Amino acid sequence: MKCVKRLAAIVVLLGMLAGSRVLYAAEPDKGADVSGAKETDTGAAAFDGEPSGDVTVSTAAKLTIDNENRYDGMDKTYSEGYIPKVENGSVYLVAPILSSKNLKDNKIRVSVDLGDSQSAPFVRKNYEKNIKCKKAKVNDGEKTIKGYVAAFWLELKGDRYNGSYPVTLTAWAQDKAGNEIEQTFTIYVTITDGKDPNAEPEPEPEPAAEPEEPVFAPKVLVQSYKFSKDEILAGDEVTAEITLLNTSSADSVKNMTVSISAPTEQFTLVDKSDTTYIEALGAKGTYVLSYTYRINAAVPEGQYDFVLAMDYADAKGNGYTGEGRVKFSVNQPLKMQFDRLSIPQELTVADVVEAQVSAMNLGRSKVYNVRAVLEADGLSAAGTIFIGDIEPGSQGQASAAISVSGLSGGGSLYGETEGTLTFYYENEAGEEQSEVTEFQATITSPFSENNSEPEDESGQWWVIMAVIAGVLGVFAAVFGVRKVKKRAL
Repeated sequence: MKCVKRLAAIVVLLGMLAGSRVLYAAEPDKGADVSGAKETDTGAAAFDGEPSGDVTVSTAAKLTIDNENRYDGMDKTYSEGYIPKVENGSVYLVAPILSSKNLKDNKIRVSVDLGDSQSAPFVRKNYEKNIKCKKAKVNDGEKTIKGYVAAFWLELKGDRYNGSYPVTLTAWAQDKAGNEIEQTFTIYVTITDGKDPNAEPEPEPEPAAEPEEPVFAPKVLVQSYKFSKDEILAGDEVTAEITLLNTSSADSVKNMTVSISAPTEQFTLVDKSDTTYIEALGAKGTYVLSYTYRINAAVPEGQYDFVLAMDYADAKGNGYTGEGRVKFSVNQPLKMQFDRLSIPQELTVADVVEAQVSAMNLGRSKVYNVRAVLEADGLSAAGTIFIGDIEPGSQGQASAAISVSGLSGGGSLYGETEGTLTFYYENEAGEEQSEVTEFQATITSPFSENNSEPEDESGQWWVIMAVIAGVLGVFAAVFGVRKVKKRAL
């Protein structure tokens, strides 16, 4: 008997090492039937007779509900008593499914059985869809789980009754070995906002549920913006770069559209569309929009707003809207025309002449504090020539007294002089601009008959003094002769 037991143990051990289907004889117990066989711990099926060859056992993948972690849309884990949320006439059901092995194409197909159409509170629809394997953040982002998250919005009837209703989810898949897998899960949905099924007698009030923490919607704001030009002028083409910010530190934004609108029809969009689609914007994430506009030359000066209209959803599918503004100023370019200084072409030393200055505003905005400063050798004005403010399309004039003196430099006092007339003016913001015009004039001697420049200006003073001295000498001689004659007499 001991030999038989040892032989049986050796046979079993060899079978386990080889991974094949083996048979072993059980120790007979008081006449028990030992002609049959049973499955070993290796999972091989037992059968009568001799084995026909080696058999490889393949275990199919198993699908289970993740009951230890809390996913987006769940206020509790399954082990804590998760109940699908009912809001706005619908039920949001989340079923996180895990697989013990990799599946073919990394996907499963899930269908929903809503139960009896008469008694169930759900609107009958086809909720079957494919679920891809993805990584999902759980427990408020504490960790990441790789699995198949089946989420459904189940529409409710308007005349539903309160109660707990089962919803059956059936999942199909194939593992890498080609094994067909099918698993069903039953999840209960509790309706509390419908009719009371037991109006008579009144049911005892249910204990009040613990208040849920408020859920705040993610906000998307305009974080910053900049333009392609420091100063925006009417008639320019300018590009605005606008940075959006998801202010939420926990929730992402999805399926977002942003539309921009101009303040008036005098702003023409150069881009093909005024709407931008953003697939996702993560928590604390930013996105830069770019729009190009052409500004009409006739637009009045002032501050304007571009308005952004935003439409987006959170991770649970809740929809939200938002608005942002981009402020900017438009200036009209200053266009001035200045005439040359109006003075006689020939000026005489020691004269004071009146000079005329003129300026015209050709722009579309008012010009302030228009004035002119004269600079020329031999000419000087009595201070700044002030014209004043000039309205669009108007002309301003002013006159000033110009004193004529001789040319400097140690040479001739007379001759050609070249001067400049510098105009200064300001826009509505007080920013100063300037423009220079030139002029020429001739300075002549006061002793010339025709006020023309003499050929030798430097020697005439000595000539005049010599003539005067000669005349005085003649008078002195005549006076002396007469005095001598008078003494002689």
